[in-house]
Amino acid sequence: MKRIAALIFGITLAALFTGCSDQGAAEKESSEPAKQEEKKEKEEAAEKVNYPEAAMTGEEIVKQPVGEKMAEAVAKAGSAEEESISDMDKLMEEFQTKEQSNQEIFNGLVHWFGMDYTEVYQNLVNYEPDYGEYDIAGEKQKTKNIAIHIDSSGSMNGQVSGGVKMDLAKNAVKKFAAGFPDNTPITLRTYGHKGTGNDKDKQLSCSSTEVMYETNTYNEQNFSAALNKFKPSGWTPIAASIKAGYDDLKTKAAENTENILYVVSDGIETCDGDPVEEARKLANSDLKVKVNIIGFNVDDEGQRQLKAAAEAGNGQYYTVNSKVELENTLTKLMGEAMSSIEKNIAKATSKTEINFRTADLKQQVGGIRNDFMDVADAERMLLGDALSELQKQEKIKPEDRDAIYELIKTRYEELNSFSESLMEQAKEKVDKRRQELIDQINAS
Repeated sequence: MKRIAALIFGITLAALFTGCSDQGAAEKESSEPAKQEEKKEKEEAAEKVNYPEAAMTGEEIVKQPVGEKMAEAVAKAGSAEEESISDMDKLMEEFQTKEQSNQEIFNGLVHWFGMDYTEVYQNLVNYEPDYGEYDIAGEKQKTKNIAIHIDSSGSMNGQVSGGVKMDLAKNAVKKFAAGFPDNTPITLRTYGHKGTGNDKDKQLSCSSTEVMYETNTYNEQNFSAALNKFKPSGWTPIAASIKAGYDDLKTKAAENTENILYVVSDGIETCDGDPVEEARKLANSDLKVKVNIIGFNVDDEGQRQLKAAAEAGNGQYYTVNSKVELENTLTKLMGEAMSSIEKNIAKATSKTEINFRTADLKQQVGGIRNDFMDVADAERMLLGDALSELQKQEKIKPEDRDAIYELIKTRYEELNSFSESLMEQAKEKVDKRRQELIDQINAS
């Protein structure tokens, strides 16, 4: 757009100052009759040119191809030929007016000098307001959909710093679940809670994975009761439990939910399953589940397997060996899960700042509209200069010039009205986004 504006500037300046050189009056007078005769001969020999009809509505003007001479000017910009386009008098000697009506001459001028509105039009019609750090509506914050799985194999009855692993896990998970927003759906499942660690009970225990707290928002009394339903017992079917996580989360899964599975385990898979593969399947499922795993006092082999499972599930793995480490890790996971929510609420706590941003955005829209009208102004001036040159060369009469200039003004006024309507539509987008942000603050 800047290149075109610069070229227009050069053309219009040349048109304004055409004939103002320091040539001697005698030289000019002596050459004038010959030029007039040559011009007359060319006009008589020329056939009538049929120029394409000029667009006159905003929607049509912005889609019409750039004028031929403007296209040539852009193509020659920066080359050795650039100066050749700045002589309006020579340029208009080529323009045919033979047997042309005023409308047809106007069509020809637009066909030659019509501007390219593509960029300025697209910038205006496709405008989308950017509220930057306050644009929490644009971030489309997702609701958390949570499933928590606790290992209830016999080894969870072991001691670590701070107490029995199972007791510590239950207390930490209770605090963890209570920390989510009131509208967060939560499911609690355990695995390995049936049978014993003896070989005779392996089949029973390896098939034991069960929901203890049906998918619902957190209720302290009911959640505590659910935690009391199981105790350390049998084998460790981690893979089966991870697989079942799909059913736990699908109940409340939607387009606006982030589905997360948290697994607490103190050992390796002992039921011949493949927790890594099951975690990968969950992550690649339509729910796009993130699988986070906490290894509680796990040996090196167990850590390798659980870490691989978490990585396959697009989640994180943590090793803990005490009450303090377990609680700190769950607190960290809670912080990560909640960070985007808290961050977004903090960003939009000030309605005043959003209102200031709204004013800035509307000013920005006005600037884009001004860019549009800069192109329209340049086109109007260029068409007017070309028209004046035609009159100067006696290709049209003064009254014809006035009539054609009215068509130029009509086209300009249409572009002015059209760009104003686009500007108002863009400002409506700003107001709509502002109201979305205000509504979200009021609801928080």
